[in-house]
Amino acid sequence: MFLGHYGVALALKRAEPKISLGTLFVATQLADLLWGIFLLLGWEHVRILPDANPLLTLQFYDYPISHGLVGAVGWGIAAGAAYYSWPTRDTTRHWQAAALVAAAVASHWMLDFLVHVPDLPLAGNDSPKVGLGLWTHFGVSVALEFVVLAAGTALYVARRSRRHPVRPVRLGFVLLLLAVTYLASLYSPPPPSIVVIGVSDIVFLLGIGALAAWADRAASPAELARAALPAR
Repeated sequence: MFLGHYGVALALKRAEPKISLGTLFVATQLADLLWGIFLLLGWEHVRILPDANPLLTLQFYDYPISHGLVGAVGWGIAAGAAYYSWPTRDTTRHWQAAALVAAAVASHWMLDFLVHVPDLPLAGNDSPKVGLGLWTHFGVSVALEFVVLAAGTALYVARRSRRHPVRPVRLGFVLLLLAVTYLASLYSPPPPSIVVIGVSDIVFLLGIGALAAWADRAASPAELARAALPAR
């Protein structure tokens, strides 16, 4: 899954507004970010096998560190602990925010379980591999991506607050970039090499995370002051 992970991030932002949307974008895609790094290091592997169904172009046969269920839980705990330990002046509801970051990381495996063919290991490569296989149903899988993203966006917009406003132009730019990137991945030629996959994966995930933080910037003191003025 791709767009769906960002839908979860948008929804979780409104569950705990103090967490930057950029942090949640990276958290929900941490497994894929680690996967790109591990591909370049040679710790995990993938095959490029062009298929009539573009969702099945990549054969994930060795990625237990980033995409195993045990790994997902472990990375989630580590991310939550890192968030909790990060120096901050705002300690209100801090452990709840850290728990949501951990849940965001772990949610990646759950959404991938819906769409992957049975290639997600429970632990190591020799453990059972699972997946409901919605990728084999191209239209259903693509529709699900957009539905989850739309649902998350709806929650993000509906539960806005004065301190955490929706910035429509910035949010629209981020959503458009996500949609264009996803559709381009479906209708572009297969990637030419594993190195290209790893580098583009890392650059995009970090870049879109930075853009999400920019789009989600909290209201400034001047904006809060203007919002508090009585209407004329």
